[in-house]
Amino acid sequence: MWSHAIADGEPDPDFLRRVNPPENELPVALPENRVLLRTPDLGISLVGMQAYTTGLAFQLVVRAREGAFPEHRLGDIFWERRQGTPQMMLGVEFSDGRRAAEGAFPGPSRDVVLHQAGGGGSQTAVDQTWWLSPLPPEGPLRLVARCPEIGLEETVVDLDGTAIRRAGEGAVVLWPWEPPRHEPPEPPQPPADLPADSWFAQH
Repeated sequence: MWSHAIADGEPDPDFLRRVNPPENELPVALPENRVLLRTPDLGISLVGMQAYTTGLAFQLVVRAREGAFPEHRLGDIFWERRQGTPQMMLGVEFSDGRRAAEGAFPGPSRDVVLHQAGGGGSQTAVDQTWWLSPLPPEGPLRLVARCPEIGLEETVVDLDGTAIRRAGEGAVVLWPWEPPRHEPPEPPQPPADLPADSWFAQH
């Protein structure tokens, strides 16, 4: 993924090393879970944080009551990219002011990478993994989520960036990292239609 990351005509190994969880490491699990939303028909939680030397993997767990959203398929909110389809938007802000939002196409000039990794689900349940790189600096790590079509208004939670960073520094490196084989880049996603006061509109 993102083999378009080129420096001096060659793939940028430093950038490629950060675009996915490193397969040469054993991560450190963090115990903190956070509920983002709970209503009679919907629950959304941040769980399963795993820190690597180059970043943080975590899951959004979404559970919906059967028939709660007949006009939307829950999985489409995460994976369908057609214009006009509701999207689960996710962004992060480091304590030093650096930001990233899923859907912003990263490149070697972007210091912070945030994107979806593996996931799966159905009409009533979705488990979606996300990848953030690099590790946050010490201080709060702000996470912003938004999907008003299913009742998730723009929601902000602060995580302990210091604890995440220290956990990542303790990840076990099994062997030296090697760059992945080249793959065609994915196209950028169309921009979302957002109100002017949204955190995502200011990204």
